[in-house]
Amino acid sequence: MAEIAPALANSKSEIRNSKSFLIVLHTSDLHGRVHPHDALADRDFGQGLARVAAAVKKIRAEGPTLLLDSGDTIEGSPAQALAFSGGVGDGTDPIVRAMNLLRYDAMAVGNHDFDFGLARLEKSRREARFPWLSANIVREDGSPPFPPYLVKAVAGARVGILGLVTKLVPVWEGPRVAGLKFLDTVETARRYVPILRGKERCDIVIVLTHQGLGRDPAVETGGERGGSEENQAHAIAAQVPGIDLVLTGHTHSLIEPRRMGGAWVSQPGRFGEALTRFDLTLERAGRGSRVVEITGKNLAMKEVPPDPEIVKAVEPEHLGAMKKLAERVAEVASPVSARYARTADTPLLDWLHAVQRREGKADLSFASLLPGMLPDWQGTLTWRHIWAFYPYENTLVTVRATGGQVREALERAALCVSGVAAQDGQPVWQRNPAVWGYNCDTLEGAEYALDPTRPEGERVLYLKRNGVPVRDEEAFTVALNSYRASGGGGYGVWRSCPRVFESKETLRGLLIEDALRKGNLALEANENWHLVPRLPEGRFRSP
Repeated sequence: MAEIAPALANSKSEIRNSKSFLIVLHTSDLHGRVHPHDALADRDFGQGLARVAAAVKKIRAEGPTLLLDSGDTIEGSPAQALAFSGGVGDGTDPIVRAMNLLRYDAMAVGNHDFDFGLARLEKSRREARFPWLSANIVREDGSPPFPPYLVKAVAGARVGILGLVTKLVPVWEGPRVAGLKFLDTVETARRYVPILRGKERCDIVIVLTHQGLGRDPAVETGGERGGSEENQAHAIAAQVPGIDLVLTGHTHSLIEPRRMGGAWVSQPGRFGEALTRFDLTLERAGRGSRVVEITGKNLAMKEVPPDPEIVKAVEPEHLGAMKKLAERVAEVASPVSARYARTADTPLLDWLHAVQRREGKADLSFASLLPGMLPDWQGTLTWRHIWAFYPYENTLVTVRATGGQVREALERAALCVSGVAAQDGQPVWQRNPAVWGYNCDTLEGAEYALDPTRPEGERVLYLKRNGVPVRDEEAFTVALNSYRASGGGGYGVWRSCPRVFESKETLRGLLIEDALRKGNLALEANENWHLVPRLPEGRFRSP
């Protein structure tokens, strides 16, 4: 019996030693948020890459770790935009600097990473000490502008990381991605996963993708909008064999790790609010390894103390952005609100329309309130106010369109309200949850009324210009932002319209220039449109 015990112990030791463990950490949609103090909101939301960094450093002490990101990284914060324009810092990319310090292993390219143009994207990519991946982006000649995948040896296994991005990038970015093709991500995964499993001899395959799940009625994410054409991650997990993890982004959803099809899927929200952690148990198999167990969890970052090294790395840009955002641009004498911008004409949107029509030399203007909500304006107006009102890097585009196309765009805008509901015994407009608020356009330069209670496609009650009904064959110049001009947000009608002008300056920059030039803004709504029946603040009003 004494001779058997050592043999048994050796056997257990061999079993234990035959297994290894790998931790996979994932972020997405950081949108330039590094510092814990949000410069635009002037408060700490418990987000940012500095918090993620503290968690990553602690987890890495547990064993072999991969750190990955699914894109929309370099755009989205004032510090990033001001750094790129030379307004703060030394011109280098602050978030890439922080990611280098944190030793990211790879990043998938996101659609908003193209917002500053290809030249800026390439400069940031050159500064990065980790690869930017995308297998479904090719040049016109078929050559790849980005590495399609990365293979790393870690924890005794070969790990293949395939990068993908939603194929609808050209719809939103238009000329910014001229010369590039964006292929179907399911077909691309079908092509490359066998290569990773075969030629590259990968024991583990990870799809790192900037797109959401798409249509999946079994998963309630609270944020999955956009159809399966835009978000194909569920289709990849369900239809492409040989994948272990599908790490998603784009829809800013918090999706807890779960089994879906043959793979595990997840999404960590936005701005570093969560860090996804997967733990993989591996077992030796022949000359390689195989996955025998996977567990995963989204780790909330709100209570994690920020990492001081990362905070220090971006402090110059953060302080510079805080100073710039506090600068005065104009005075607003009377209080103005955008509270009902999706259901009534408002002074703030009429200001945006006026700038668009003047700078775009256009007959008409289409625009929407971009943030989900906006505090009322009164008194001193700063850069922060206007940046919050117009947070995106859109430029101004003027297109030539017919009256029929204008009417078609209005029918699309009418989808933002799905009808009338009762609230506290009073009728109120019911917002359509399937349409993002920033896609609820209004029109200036004409008079019109919409009835959301009518069937889709029949909601424009009238459309007039200077009191005269607009004919379908009439020609107009229409000013709108670059995202909309490319057909973004479901407004495909504008995609076929010839462009006659595009600004070099962002729309935010044009608004700031207008405010600085005037010094005092007298903002009023001309009430050129309304919903029928009228329901201001939840009560019917006679027309």
